[in-house]
Amino acid sequence: MSRVVLSGYYGFNNAGDEAILYAIIRTLRKIEPEIEITVLSNDPVKTAKQYNVNACKRWKIGEVTKTLLTCDLLISGGGSLLQDVTSKFSPLYYLGVIFIAKLLEKPVMVYAQGIGPLKTRMNRFLTSFILNRVNAITVRDQRSKDDLVAMGVERDITVTADPVLGLSPETVSVELGREILERNGLRKEEGQKLLGVYIRSWKDNAYLVELVKACDQLAGEGWKIVFVPMQFPGDITISRQAAKQMKHQAVVLKEMYNPEEILSITKNMDLVLGMRLHALIKGAVVGVPVVGLSYDPKVDRFLESIGQQALISVNNLLSETLIEMVNWAYSRREEINKDLQAKLAPMYQKAWQNARIALGLLQK
Repeated sequence: MSRVVLSGYYGFNNAGDEAILYAIIRTLRKIEPEIEITVLSNDPVKTAKQYNVNACKRWKIGEVTKTLLTCDLLISGGGSLLQDVTSKFSPLYYLGVIFIAKLLEKPVMVYAQGIGPLKTRMNRFLTSFILNRVNAITVRDQRSKDDLVAMGVERDITVTADPVLGLSPETVSVELGREILERNGLRKEEGQKLLGVYIRSWKDNAYLVELVKACDQLAGEGWKIVFVPMQFPGDITISRQAAKQMKHQAVVLKEMYNPEEILSITKNMDLVLGMRLHALIKGAVVGVPVVGLSYDPKVDRFLESIGQQALISVNNLLSETLIEMVNWAYSRREEINKDLQAKLAPMYQKAWQNARIALGLLQK
């Protein structure tokens, strides 16, 4: 039985990264049902229970080293692990885990990561130095590959897709999300349009003024505004703040939901308005039109990769532009869906390619 260790931003109540973990585990087990998976997690008890895996505390270096010592492969990813926007120390942890694995002579795969921004010279050097020693690298977009090449990474780099794009919409239940919405006092009526708003705190949150204006006008035009948290509890706080400023009543979902629940909630929406990258990815997966609020290059990169033009920066957000974009995307929903299906079909295969490359390393 092969033993694989997964290293990522897991166990932090972030729905995007948890969806990545869910998708990786699902694809690995689909191809290799007997595989033994251990996750390095901030909350190993919850992670082990939720995904039926082994888990160890990611901060206990002795425990991590012991886990790596007995594994057959380390998978680093997916997600935006190698970036120093949130903290200049963040990439050092993930590079450190890779370094320990290589010291122990274990194969390592960088798995469907989105690279950057990496601003400090030291982090760029360390990324190049350590990634030139791994066994396989896949990234989720072309610009991530370009960034690694510019840093001096000389290993072969395969452009694949985010692991979540390997999920099939047919496996996502509508009923589960409908029940959650009903528990929160929202029973969708005939002809009612639901706008799922997936926001996060950003800088001084000045963008909220224009966002609230737009949501209020859209509510007046017949949209029901539903704020969906992706990071607990931070997204709930900012969502409540936005809803409180609105003249029309909005629904704020107040719990931390697992990946299946978030996918199902999203499938109940008529349109997704998202800052969170994985809100947009989930919307695309379940066939709901998306409008992106960009605060990070990864949002732009994803929408570009699926050929979607509905994107506006939070730094110069105007309510009028946002309203036009929402109404435009909704009016073209059938055409957008058709385009999405054509774009997502090869990305679905690329998402599965990540797992096939990883399992191929176990055969060597």
